[in-house]
Amino acid sequence: MSLRARVTIAVATVVAVVVAAVGLTVYRSTRDELFAQIDRDLMSRAEVVARQPRGFARPTAGRFQSGDGVPRADPFGAIVSFDVLARFIDADGNVILSIGPDFGRDPDVDRLLDAVDGPVIATDHDGSGSLRSVVVPAPGGNFVELARPLDETQSVLSTLRSRILLIGLLATAAAALVAWFIARRTVRPITRLTEAAERVAATGDLSETVEGSGGDEVGRLAGSFTTMLDALAESRRQQRRLVMDASHELRTPLTSLRTNVDVLGRGYGLAPDQQEALVADIDAELSELTDLVTELVDLASDLRDDEEPQLLRLEDLAAPVVDRTARRTGRPIELRPIHSTVVEGKHDALTRAIRNLVDNAAKFSPPGSRIVVEVDDGSLTVHDSGPGIPPDERDRVFDRFHRVETTRSMPGSGLGLSIVRQVAESHGGRVGATESPEGGAAVGFVIPTVDD
Repeated sequence: MSLRARVTIAVATVVAVVVAAVGLTVYRSTRDELFAQIDRDLMSRAEVVARQPRGFARPTAGRFQSGDGVPRADPFGAIVSFDVLARFIDADGNVILSIGPDFGRDPDVDRLLDAVDGPVIATDHDGSGSLRSVVVPAPGGNFVELARPLDETQSVLSTLRSRILLIGLLATAAAALVAWFIARRTVRPITRLTEAAERVAATGDLSETVEGSGGDEVGRLAGSFTTMLDALAESRRQQRRLVMDASHELRTPLTSLRTNVDVLGRGYGLAPDQQEALVADIDAELSELTDLVTELVDLASDLRDDEEPQLLRLEDLAAPVVDRTARRTGRPIELRPIHSTVVEGKHDALTRAIRNLVDNAAKFSPPGSRIVVEVDDGSLTVHDSGPGIPPDERDRVFDRFHRVETTRSMPGSGLGLSIVRQVAESHGGRVGATESPEGGAAVGFVIPTVDD
């Protein structure tokens, strides 16, 4: 079932329930009010009749006489209308006097007994119709019973029921129709969004545009979907660029390796020192290729994105990197903590970024020159004594595979600083490069700190 149909059914159901509840309340209230009016009218008439002189006998020549034989006026004449039935009943349940049409039933002795303590109101139903009756005690141990047919009242209630039903049906139909059009208008952007998603899934075209705007939920959904498509398209472009750049960078060492292996395989009476040179060249190419593949894997896997962040101090991460690089290269490397603060980050990713910065400084600094690793709050900067970075290339050195013109002849993949930028940005920070007081470049990153 479509969303539009579900919304329509839901709205129609709610309206139907509300109309039914209101209609039932109105019907019951009207019915109770009509019966209350009848009861008040019957009570007032019955009380007047009950106050008439005691001992009524049966009528004689159209008049009534009391027990002493003195004719008296009709006690019902002034208060009994054509639509009200009335009768006097003795304590044994015998009708003493009856005015109007027959009640259609004999007096109810149980009601008479109950009426001794007060008026008794009841409704009687038979094949000819319904009566609303009241029984009150009268002087001399007798009782007065007045009744009124309910045909007119039942007719009014029947008409009311029909009208309530008709109004309920019309209201439900109108609500369903309005809900259908509103749901159609509301669901239209979602339908377009669904169709766009299906086209993207079928064609793989991430340039698909989705219509929809505004601050409501549907407009925000359309905007979020467009943003997601843009992000996916950018990710695909970056992947293609990475593959193209990687294939270009991999081609050089692979070509060199193939050439050297071919030369070794053919022999041609190479001298031992020439063979050793070829093997050393192959080993260097393999090392460079291994580093390149490792860095490519790091970039492609987003630097172990599943690693949990933890509270760290940058100088604690830099210390083992400095010691290891100093032992490996024999260079003097100084760790200079200026102000220590705590950051929240991923241990392995930040360690890799620091190692890349220190390795770059060691690679481009002259032998024996000093390298300084400076930590201040959430920033870490590595100073070297190398050739430096030209001002117009200080932003581009963090791009993948970009290498400064003066360093292209040196070994390296051109991915180290791009990994540093990726790590910094994943921690909500940034990277930067400038001149160093040591005479070379000062390259590093800054990430937010947390309260200790």
